[in-house]
Amino acid sequence: MQCGMSVSKAAARPARRGRPPNSDGQETRRRLLDAAAAVCAEQGFDGATINVIAARAGITGAAIYNHFDSREDLLYEAGVEGLRHVTAVVPQGLDGGGAARAIAAAYLRPGLQQTRRLLAELHLAGGRDPKLADMLARWHRTWTDALVPLLPDDDPAPEATVKTLFLLLLGLCHIEALEAVEATPEEIDERVERLVDAIVPVTRARRRRREVS
Repeated sequence: MQCGMSVSKAAARPARRGRPPNSDGQETRRRLLDAAAAVCAEQGFDGATINVIAARAGITGAAIYNHFDSREDLLYEAGVEGLRHVTAVVPQGLDGGGAARAIAAAYLRPGLQQTRRLLAELHLAGGRDPKLADMLARWHRTWTDALVPLLPDDDPAPEATVKTLFLLLLGLCHIEALEAVEATPEEIDERVERLVDAIVPVTRARRRRREVS
C-alpha cells in the first residue's frame, strides 16, 4: 500500500502557480485543506465557495491562489488528504483481501465522518463539474493500478473487483444518513468485512493459510 500512497501523492498535486512553499506557506496550506474539508462536509460542494473557505481559514480569498489553482483543486486535494489518513493505518504486506478489509475498517472509524461526507460531495459534484470529474478519474486510475497487483492471481476481472470495492467505499460515505436503522458499529464492521470477502476472490493458497490458522 505504501507504493500506492506515493503514487497518489504525485497524481494529486499538479504543478501550480504562485510562490514556492515555505514554513509559513505550508501552515497556510494546511489551514486551507482543513477549512475546505470542513466547509464542504457542512455546506456541500456548492456551498464551499472560495470566500467561505478563506474566511474559515482566516485568510483572504485571493491568497488561496498562492497555493491552489482553483476551488476544485483545493477541494480535490482535501479529499485526497482525507484518504491518506485511511491508508496510513493499513499495514504493509497485506494481500488484496487483507488490504481491502483494513481500508474498509479504517474508513468506518468515527473520526472520519467528515472525510466520508467530503468524498460523497466530491463524487456527486463530479457528475456536473468536468474538471473535478477528470481529477477523480485520474485518482481512481492511480489507485486501481496500485491495488490490482495485490489481488489474487486467479481473479478473472481484477479491475472490476477494484471498481466494486470503490463503490462499496463510496456507499459507506452515506452511513450517517441511515441513523434510523439501528446497528452497532461492531455489527456494521462485521458485515462490511463479509462484503469485502465476497468481492475479493479467495485463492486456493489463501484458503489453505486460513484453514491452517
